[in-house]
Amino acid sequence: MKEKIYIKDFIQLIKRYIKPIFIIIGVTVMCFIELSFILPKSFKSEFELNIYPKYFYNALISDIVPGISSSPEMTQTVAAMVKEVMNDKFIDDIGNSFNIYSKTLTEYQLAQERAMLRDRFELYSGGGNTFHISFIHGDPAKALAVSKKVLETVRNHFINTRISTIELAQQTILKKLESANVTKQFSDSEHGSPLTTKNPTVLLAELAKIRQDIGSLKLQFNSNHPSIVKLEQKKATILEYLKEIGGKATTDEENDSDKEIGKGSGKVYSPVLMSNDKETSKSITSKLYSNFNNINIALDIERESVSSYIGITESPQFPTSPLFPKKRLFASLGLVLGLVFCFIYILYKEILNAAPIENAKKMAEDFRGNFFGKLPNINEADLMSNKILVIEDKSANYKIEYNGSSNE
Repeated sequence: MKEKIYIKDFIQLIKRYIKPIFIIIGVTVMCFIELSFILPKSFKSEFELNIYPKYFYNALISDIVPGISSSPEMTQTVAAMVKEVMNDKFIDDIGNSFNIYSKTLTEYQLAQERAMLRDRFELYSGGGNTFHISFIHGDPAKALAVSKKVLETVRNHFINTRISTIELAQQTILKKLESANVTKQFSDSEHGSPLTTKNPTVLLAELAKIRQDIGSLKLQFNSNHPSIVKLEQKKATILEYLKEIGGKATTDEENDSDKEIGKGSGKVYSPVLMSNDKETSKSITSKLYSNFNNINIALDIERESVSSYIGITESPQFPTSPLFPKKRLFASLGLVLGLVFCFIYILYKEILNAAPIENAKKMAEDFRGNFFGKLPNINEADLMSNKILVIEDKSANYKIEYNGSSNE
């Protein structure tokens, strides 16, 4: 037999227990709201950076400093650079500067506090070239100060990294140009003197070329050949001059054993060795000058405008409300838990703690029978006496008189 549940029965049940329901829900909600005041609070300060695509690409130096054009690669590069800033040294600096770390820490305790402090930071990509960083702390003023410091550090890291990369390319091309110019002078004029420059790097580059030429000539001629003798004299002149200006040069024995230019002096030099073909030499020099000019222009542009390539779409703000615990959230939890307690209370009152007479009435209704009332409790001594017993039930509207002696 399938029992039906009617809405009117449910409403009547609610009306019957309306007072306990309001009391249980009210007490539960108030307890949870009070708990939100007692628990320690956490405040979050956050900001968002937007790295524009022109930060990753400059047409003037694209042949020298490779740019990035694909959006996924830009996103990965931004994330990698931000994580590079958030290293252990920076985390420790934050912990010590803002008194988040304890005063005296062992190596193990320092590692634990560093890990907990790192967990307070939230780093994620906002899509495209945007990056979101937030910091959580119990003191709202300290959360804001840390967020501002992180913003300044990350922004400066992006600016300095870009400028340093271009400056490194500029210095490398400049060294190649110096080496190429001096070597070209030696090739164009047989009477050119290597002492026209005081740069040890350039002299060592020329010395390396002379040794290479001597080695090539010795494969075909003996040591008394005029060309070899002239090169040996030029080499001796450069060595003497290097000694005067305090420069170091590798000996022939070191050069032969190391098999690398400059390895015997503790440095590895890569001079630009000019070809005997003047057109090739001119083309190489022209290309170097062109790249050097472009990189100088690009460097001036980047120094002035690279800061504008890093936009701040959301700056750090003072947190006015705690991230946890929130009063609305705790009030909602109290309401839900109060409803659960009300259900348990009504279930207990209606089913588990129901009176036997109510169960009997319900059973009679289920089986479509009649309920005649509750049987009275009569002592055996009263039944054996001649006393008249009166059994009356006003709810059932019946009255029974019983005389034990007459057995009526």
